[in-house]
Amino acid sequence: MYQFFFLSIVTNILAGITLSYEKIETKVHLNAVFNPELFRHSGFRLSVGLVSFVMGFLKLLSVTPGDVPVVGDLFPAVTGMLCGFALAFQYYQERAEVLSNTAQSLDRVFGRHSANLGLLGILAGTLHFFLHRVLFL
Repeated sequence: MYQFFFLSIVTNILAGITLSYEKIETKVHLNAVFNPELFRHSGFRLSVGLVSFVMGFLKLLSVTPGDVPVVGDLFPAVTGMLCGFALAFQYYQERAEVLSNTAQSLDRVFGRHSANLGLLGILAGTLHFFLHRVLFL
């Protein structure tokens, strides 16, 4: 089960960086470490989103040894699912020609605040790495 623990951390941080790349690029100078074109590529964003969503869902079902079932990893699991959904929704918005009322209302949450959600994903992954035995982390 340590594989799910590690993959949950990696996907939360990677999805968070992907969502908030434009916002933190100027402050942290991510160009020195990451290729900026990779994080703008729609296929990469979709695949990171799908993997992050699936890992968040699997994290709800799996338990790290010595941790409380479900509640123990609730915050990183929910954050991973939200970041994954936001990336998949952004991919959908790029491809869709006609947006429905539901898509417009989801855009208010996942489109406008995606950078903040990405920062939350980075925070969740980092806290989950350092404080893995704390309840909800």
